[in-house]
Amino acid sequence: MRSRVSFLTKDVANTTGEVVRRFDVVSAASVMTAFIGTLFLIFFLAAFLPWLLSKGMTSAVEGMMNQIGFSSFHATTIWSWFVVLAMFAVFTAFIVAIATAILALVNLLSHQTGMGMRVEPGPPELLPGLSNSSTLAASPDASFEELYAEAQRRNLRGRSRMSKHELRAALRHSERSDSR
Repeated sequence: MRSRVSFLTKDVANTTGEVVRRFDVVSAASVMTAFIGTLFLIFFLAAFLPWLLSKGMTSAVEGMMNQIGFSSFHATTIWSWFVVLAMFAVFTAFIVAIATAILALVNLLSHQTGMGMRVEPGPPELLPGLSNSSTLAASPDASFEELYAEAQRRNLRGRSRMSKHELRAALRHSERSDSR
């Protein structure tokens, strides 16, 4: 069964050439920040509009701010709500930093111990850096060196005098004659 690739992970080849799945720490941090930020914004707007909740959320926010060190905090002005917003930004950065550090630690430990999530190889034409001659010959961005190395591997005669275009054509011709 093929494993699914997530936007929170990336497949990386280790030193032995084995492909392992690692957390993409930057993507994970971005997703967590957006999620936590959206939740807070919803609650912030609910508390900022106290007439919706008849001051219940406002007093909860005042109580929380008193608990974290703002002993005489009252949510009576727009500036006091900006203080709440700033405190949330600090709290979000702290939570995201902890979660990101945990993911980075998982990556480091899996790299050090060699116990990362193994990824089964797909078809060579879908894997970056691994390609067969037909894909290489068909690829418009294959370099002269890549084409020449494949021509060497296939032992094509006259390759040292061929241009990039001629190498590509010779590899295609060789592929067609091999498939017959």
